[in-house]
Amino acid sequence: MKLLVAAAEVAPLVRTGGLGDAVAGLSRALARRGHDVTVAIPGYRDVRTTVPDRSWGTAGHRDFRVIVRRDDGAFDRPGVYGPTPGSGYDDNWWRFGCFAASVAAIADDFDMVHLHDGHVGGAAPLISGPTVATIHNASHHLLGPLQPAVDLLGLDEVAAADLEWYGQANYLKALMVGASRVTTVSPTHAAELTQEETSFGLAGVVASLSHPIVGILNGIDVDSWDPAIDATLPAPFSARDPAPRAKSRQALLDLTGIDDGVIFGNVGRMARQKGLDLLEPILARLVEEGVRLVLVGSGELDVLVDDWVDRYEGKVTHLAYDERLARLVCAGADAYLMPSEFEPCGLGQLYSMHYGAPPVVHLTGGLADSVVDADDDPEAGTGFGFHGYGSATLEAAVLRAAAVFRDEPDRWSAIQRSGMSRDWSWAARAGEYESVYEAAQAP
Repeated sequence: MKLLVAAAEVAPLVRTGGLGDAVAGLSRALARRGHDVTVAIPGYRDVRTTVPDRSWGTAGHRDFRVIVRRDDGAFDRPGVYGPTPGSGYDDNWWRFGCFAASVAAIADDFDMVHLHDGHVGGAAPLISGPTVATIHNASHHLLGPLQPAVDLLGLDEVAAADLEWYGQANYLKALMVGASRVTTVSPTHAAELTQEETSFGLAGVVASLSHPIVGILNGIDVDSWDPAIDATLPAPFSARDPAPRAKSRQALLDLTGIDDGVIFGNVGRMARQKGLDLLEPILARLVEEGVRLVLVGSGELDVLVDDWVDRYEGKVTHLAYDERLARLVCAGADAYLMPSEFEPCGLGQLYSMHYGAPPVVHLTGGLADSVVDADDDPEAGTGFGFHGYGSATLEAAVLRAAAVFRDEPDRWSAIQRSGMSRDWSWAARAGEYESVYEAAQAP
């Protein structure tokens, strides 16, 4: 199949989070299965090519073809979505509308177009051939003024109605309504999008679709992220030979200077959506019970997290993101903490299980699909989960995990092996996407 993949990010060229990793991982897996894959991204300042303005150029990637749309008026600016991480330009509706229109203009050269998230949603109503849309984060609708967006895309009256959302243009809605088939990044999140309380206002749109949303769990790059060959670690280890993992644990203690205890790691945005503010009323008790925290990343909760570092000296540490450090956290932490309020898929829990750090998670979205609670299923358990989003339920889950780590080492080792032995690769997901492509091409 000649496949065009369009997205705002593709790792390692452009990456602000999981979207770039997912686009790259799936595209690589599809290329390895024999498909001719071209990934289209905007020509941000850091990835511009030497072609003339308002034209397509190429960018280097080892696994598939990447084409870049140079549009200096829209993308020759600092950052990706805004000048600083977490910010957004006021005219993102125009910037990404321009990019979506340019994607639609080349769509006829391909057998299938795969559109990722609302940034390219404006292309969906413009493409006459088969399209698949993937929703990575339904909370990001990408809104703009309706009539200017309609004029920008050149939509007729019917397509304009598909774009309209309470008097505004909604590119995520256009993505969903205009595509031949729609997927999202986990089965549980697909079900959540049908419910008013967990759909970010989209339940009515989802109900109007002619085909149900298909949930396919994301994968991870197991070629690069593999503790058996990861050169950034003090020593390789695997599910069959986990003993050298102790060297990563000691390296993490040495690097952070925290006291020994039950080490819980977390890598990602320090944000309320990630559930970290739930720790505030329970952290004193957790620290008293021997819990230690290694938090890597930045975000809106930085001030709170840094206050924890001051209040619990030697028990909590907060470090800036670095990929080598992220790998060491997954390889050296005893457990991984991911109590997200909502999580369409999540990658941290997949990396941590692959590296032998059983996660403690709020059982929502992809966390519910990927983490098997060790008490609910003693034979296949890969971590610890809790229902009911709150500090008390999080506390109970963390203490439950800490008790197993301290008091039942054989059981803990079995939980580690279970998570490390699962196939979290994109290769395991590519076949599911091929089935969706086939459905999208059906008459």
